Amino acid sequence: MPAPGRPVAIDTDPGVDDALALMLALRSPELRVELITTVAGNVPVTTATANVLRLLALLAPARWPPVAQGAARPLRYPLHTALDVHGPDGLGGITALRQDDGQPRYPLPSQPRPSRQAVSRLVELVARYRGELTLIALGPLTNIARAIQRAPDTMRTLGQLVIMGGAIGVPGNVTPAAEFNVFVDPHAAEVVLGAGIPTLLVPLDVTRQVRLTHAFLERAGRGSRLAQAVRDLTRALLRREPEGLPLHDPLAVAVALDPSLVCTQVLPLGVETRGQLTRGMTIADRRTPPRRETALPQIRVALDVDAERALALFAARVLRPSRRPPPAAAARVTVVGSANLDYTVVAPHLPAAGETVLGRKGQMAYGGKGANQAVAAKRAGAEVVLVAKLGQDPAGQDYVRYLRHSGLNTAGLRQDPARPTGMALITVDRHGQNQIAVAPGANAALAPTDLEELRPLLTSGRVLLVQLETPLPTVTAALRVAKEAGMYTLLNPAPARRLPAALAPLVDLLVPNRGEAATLCGLATETLQQAAQAALALRRAGFATVVITLGADGLVYTEGDGVFWLPALPVPVRDTTAAGDTFVGYLAWGLAAGWPLRDALPLANAAAALAVTRVGAQPAIPWRDEAERLRWRHAAAQRPQRLQ
Repeated sequence: MPAPGRPVAIDTDPGVDDALALMLALRSPELRVELITTVAGNVPVTTATANVLRLLALLAPARWPPVAQGAARPLRYPLHTALDVHGPDGLGGITALRQDDGQPRYPLPSQPRPSRQAVSRLVELVARYRGELTLIALGPLTNIARAIQRAPDTMRTLGQLVIMGGAIGVPGNVTPAAEFNVFVDPHAAEVVLGAGIPTLLVPLDVTRQVRLTHAFLERAGRGSRLAQAVRDLTRALLRREPEGLPLHDPLAVAVALDPSLVCTQVLPLGVETRGQLTRGMTIADRRTPPRRETALPQIRVALDVDAERALALFAARVLRPSRRPPPAAAARVTVVGSANLDYTVVAPHLPAAGETVLGRKGQMAYGGKGANQAVAAKRAGAEVVLVAKLGQDPAGQDYVRYLRHSGLNTAGLRQDPARPTGMALITVDRHGQNQIAVAPGANAALAPTDLEELRPLLTSGRVLLVQLETPLPTVTAALRVAKEAGMYTLLNPAPARRLPAALAPLVDLLVPNRGEAATLCGLATETLQQAAQAALALRRAGFATVVITLGADGLVYTEGDGVFWLPALPVPVRDTTAAGDTFVGYLAWGLAAGWPLRDALPLANAAAALAVTRVGAQPAIPWRDEAERLRWRHAAAQRPQRLQ
């Protein structure tokens, strides 16, 4: 089944009212924000990008949309900003606010890292969703114009473009004739309006009718952390706007949510690009009867609005406390597993028995399947608890500090004074294939009694992820505790071994590779059809859902009564060491964030593909924005095909 909500992309230049619009979009379950692109306008584009990330950190959505930075200047004119209106930071000065301990009240997150490919990402997203996608433009139209110039046929398949911009029968807000977004880049507006895309223009004629007053904000937004953020954002502007702050950009999002908020009319519409006094003016031919000879594009324009209902929608979604748990709680993953030191040698070929091979280079890195998968889930965007056991040796103490620095919750780590930290010896050949020998060390001492002590921590997530580099009784105990707590359970049965039949009912999702699947069910898995049969056999053995990873052949998975194939992504292979762990960690995050399996698999597939292009385990695990870029680059090829 598809992920909930209608797919939308938002092009923005925050800006206070852009910030309010993003709050409304990300708090509305009817919309699924698939991409946020930034453009120079209210603020320079780098500031716009930082502001989007700051707002995402504040909102903490369960599913963080990727952010892509776009145009730094209009198509032809120099950039004209509105820093004098929105403040030096573009957000009404909130970046200067501090908590009692001196920390920023609205911090800038260190991750995710935005890409700088806004135009490419827009084109890829339109190609993926076509008529299903709504694009909401809240700033100058430079990015969208460039996307149209690059791929006009693709962009014309867009379902709907909602633009906040223009002034039809009212004065402008930056000059007597022009509204700001169109004034900044009138040439881009001309390109976009003339592109033949189904467009709804939300101009100043209606946005000025929807005003956020201080009295309304105090009445509707008491007790909400987000309402306090709105007060902080709007304080300076409300002092300048005694009649209330016009909700320009939030109304555009509200109309995308509920088109019945506005009355519209299709009008021939043009943009003045050169006039000394009229640059950026939006000119509608409202003559009656309309002149047939006009060459102006026909654009649907909002000319009246139910202001009271629009304000009520904004208040309900943004100002009032949510009755649901914080969205971030939906993306918590608990990993019970191993933590090793990985010693890797890259050699011309894998050594045979008794053979010594001189390697080209070597490295030491942190690894272990449990820790690798925990780091992968964290880089995907999850809050991660790792339950593992290390030695009390210097290596173990260094590893704990590293994991803490990586952002993992380390309260579940234990150190054994009698055993060393686990170790893996890895050889990688010139084709990227590897052989691995593991000395478990302290991993072998992780016991069910440790889990009982950590039960509240272990059950704090939505998804439990386990592997087989720790003792099987411990794995079984973790699965049982998680099932009793109502968690979703994921088992990566590596290294390969036969499992007792009683384990299957405790596992919601089994993710073996082809060799591990063959060991578990006793069937060959060399071809896609054989792998499909193995997946069905494992499901008959009691595993609710099965995903079998096949390396360069992609993966097969069960869904309903069928088996489906998802192809691999074409990438150069340097080292396959972390591919499986990256895949499983990303998959755990997607499921914890509420994604259906078929939606979570393509991103996990892309993350694993990136991992094989790099050497090592944890050093090879990508961040989510990297995986998103690769997934979208190959979106057309990532469509599941039914095998059984």
